[in-house]
Amino acid sequence: MQNIYFLLAILIANAIAIGLIYQFIKKLPKKEILIFMAVTIAAVYILVALVYWVSGFSIDSDVHEAAKTTITYIFVPVNAIIVIPYIAHQYMKKYKKEINKEAFIKKVIVAAVVLIVVLIGEYFYFKNIQENIKEIADNTQENVLNTNVQTDEY
Repeated sequence: MQNIYFLLAILIANAIAIGLIYQFIKKLPKKEILIFMAVTIAAVYILVALVYWVSGFSIDSDVHEAAKTTITYIFVPVNAIIVIPYIAHQYMKKYKKEINKEAFIKKVIVAAVVLIVVLIGEYFYFKNIQENIKEIADNTQENVLNTNVQTDEY
């Protein structure tokens, strides 16, 4: 039952992210809306997956793989909500010719810096999660071995 709530929460987070992005770019032609959403969400997904991959360099591969999907699916919409609506808003300003290309690029760079800071924080968070999973797995294995030893003694 908890998995259903968890999946529902991820679905809601993704819907919020897509809804926020759409609110800023809804006046674009439909094809451009799809391209913008696909490119930006894919870029965030790739960045989160890359940060997770790097965070697992010194971690057991079984532990690293165990949490990969869950963590990625949680953090992609979170990062999308943090950065993409701002970029979408600036893109619309550029599209409407309210700002020039140079101003747009500067604003995207600011958003990229914010995203980099967030990803650095996530790196340490992901690493911590994986170390905790490893510790729990080791403790569980140790408890099972201790239980088996005690059972054999009787």
